[in-house]
Amino acid sequence: MADPWVTLARVAALTGRIRIGAMVTPVARRRPWMLARQTATLDRLSGGRLVFGVGLGDDGWGEFSAFADPASRALRAAALDEGLAIIRSLWAGAPVHRFGAVHRVDSPAFLPRPMQDLIPTWAACRWPHRRTLRRAAALEGCFPIFGGGWPPPPPTPDQVGAVRSALLDLGDSPDADLVVTHANWAWPASARSPLAGLEAAGATWWLEWLGPEGISASNIEQVVGAGPPS
Repeated sequence: MADPWVTLARVAALTGRIRIGAMVTPVARRRPWMLARQTATLDRLSGGRLVFGVGLGDDGWGEFSAFADPASRALRAAALDEGLAIIRSLWAGAPVHRFGAVHRVDSPAFLPRPMQDLIPTWAACRWPHRRTLRRAAALEGCFPIFGGGWPPPPPTPDQVGAVRSALLDLGDSPDADLVVTHANWAWPASARSPLAGLEAAGATWWLEWLGPEGISASNIEQVVGAGPPS
């Protein structure tokens, strides 16, 4: 795997309009002050085009346990919530003094700030877990994971509408992003969800799911070359 932040810096240098970001950054695996520096820098390098995707991460490939990092869901969730609070405070360009169960920070202001007043942050949610939905409702976007194996099956408008309704019940803004992610490329046209129906149900973005297993570089090039589904 290529390092996402180095790779995204290259993408930022070669593009001028598209929004960029890593789909899920497992905040529990990283020092939040380093993430704050990396994301603020990348936002400025890209001219304010960064979206920050976050989630618990997973230990399916030993991403935590192989390096003696705590792998329990509860510890990952605590590190994610504390880390997000630290990152967003550092983005604000003010001194940060936080003493939590996982992280202790006593820092002067981080400068320069991101170009965007607040980098849009999207949280992964395993539908219908309420805690992950509650986290997303406090941020700028949610991308629900519905399950169903690999490749991910197409979501239905009813599923998307249920997520939007649950987020609104938790106090989310009606303008927050709701991001649909699945491997549209892997399903025949007859099995795909019409984009118009998903948009009517509350979806604002479509992201093609491209890995990490079961797809080659040439397959990815074909998906990119074909452009977005219509």
